[in-house]
Amino acid sequence: MLKRAFFMASGTLTSRILGLFRDMALAALFDRAITDAWTAAFRLPNLFRRLFGEGSLSVSFIPVFMEAKSEDASGVRAQNLINALYTVLLIFLGSLTVLGIIFMEQVLGVLLTSQYMADTERWLLTVRMARLMFGFVYFVCSYAYFMGILNALGSFGLPAVAPALLNISMLVFTFMPPSWFAQAGDGLAWGVLVGGVLQSLVLWLALKARGYLPRLQFAFKNSDLKKVLVNMVPGLLGMGLLQLTTLVNLHFASALGQGAISYIYWADRLLELPLSLVSISLGAALLPTLSDLYIRKEHSYFADTLQKNFLFTFFLAWPAALGLFFLSQPIVEVLFKRGAFSDGDARATAIVLQVYALNLLFVSGVRIIAPAFYAVKNTWLPAVAAVLSLVLHIAWAPWWISRAGLQGLVVSSLCAVIVQFVVMMLAMHFMVTKIKWLQTSAELGKMFLAGCALVGAVQIYAVLEKAGVPSQLVNLALAILLGAGAYTVVALGLRLEQARLLWAALRRKF
Repeated sequence: MLKRAFFMASGTLTSRILGLFRDMALAALFDRAITDAWTAAFRLPNLFRRLFGEGSLSVSFIPVFMEAKSEDASGVRAQNLINALYTVLLIFLGSLTVLGIIFMEQVLGVLLTSQYMADTERWLLTVRMARLMFGFVYFVCSYAYFMGILNALGSFGLPAVAPALLNISMLVFTFMPPSWFAQAGDGLAWGVLVGGVLQSLVLWLALKARGYLPRLQFAFKNSDLKKVLVNMVPGLLGMGLLQLTTLVNLHFASALGQGAISYIYWADRLLELPLSLVSISLGAALLPTLSDLYIRKEHSYFADTLQKNFLFTFFLAWPAALGLFFLSQPIVEVLFKRGAFSDGDARATAIVLQVYALNLLFVSGVRIIAPAFYAVKNTWLPAVAAVLSLVLHIAWAPWWISRAGLQGLVVSSLCAVIVQFVVMMLAMHFMVTKIKWLQTSAELGKMFLAGCALVGAVQIYAVLEKAGVPSQLVNLALAILLGAGAYTVVALGLRLEQARLLWAALRRKF
């Protein structure tokens, strides 16, 4: 299973690096009015990308598909499920896309505040971009479904690398001369739409080659289809309400002045890199394994697999969170401080990134726990936890904003996701499988000590700055390398199982 996660992480890394280049170009080439407009417009299609593209569709489909394959060796039942679900999605997504384009102005009027809409030029640009990009929803959701089928068939590499086509398309359009388009910023929107078509097309071709290409089949009474749809609603709530936090943040940030929406976006993008590489990749690879173990009633192995993956996720997320927190300012400056991106932009983005660094730990935990519930076909508990988290965030945000502004908004989301994580951990212990608390606590304690070594090592950045070493990039790279080295050495010295497994995997690979 770690091999599957490695293939997914490798593909995701390629996509995220290209996405980082895209965001660097966006920050440097456009002023904050255009980046705010594009970010606000992209939030809705990006919500569907995260909602479906990061595994939420798969969590309802894969367990039922695996069951259908195991009970019918001919493959007919599994193919019928693929066809029936594709037909339902085609009707739903087509209708949703058309309605979204028609009523986009009204939808954005709800999401954004009157302070944002008072800037007429920025508001009209936001609506225009959003309409151009909303067709992306159809293609990215189709991609997500194709990805779910390929994951269930044991293919993880191509689905993970396909989103790189989206970032390539956006990069190409970002650098196109503005005179080629009717209005400034239009190229950013067209890049999203074209990228969505490309990443969906690649997986369509892959499914055709394997003989699992979905076809229209109006079999709405298919029993397997009913199981998927019944599980999908709470499943989408469980994974999706976490993503609705981005819309809540968009609403509140739209009242905090020009640039606030962009600062949250850039910090969120930096958070996505470790989150995608660690918890999303492991979570997607974990679901088919846990589903198979549950079907075969191997409960002891189910519990051990879940615990090992939880600890492995935290082992990777902990140093990433510490690095982002203690090196937030130099990271933001090295990546974005050029062109239209000012010192003030860097400070504001770094403040948000520090809070998001802490968020990484708990979001990663939620992402790796959720597949355990989905594997046993319990989709309602993650949904309840997500609803609770979202409601608390909406309730707390105004109080936090009144005291700490933009930083208060992201602190509110951090507090809410902590509650979600605690609820899901307790529910998992009492409803799914027992947690070995003593063993888990001992391993987490060793990781904490390794993290302390990392924090000490990254202070070399401040030492080099005071010594007058001119290259900020060199200083940052050295701090990251020393921090990673210190964490790894201490973890191996403390005989952490996760460190040993990772070290062995890397030696075999290289």
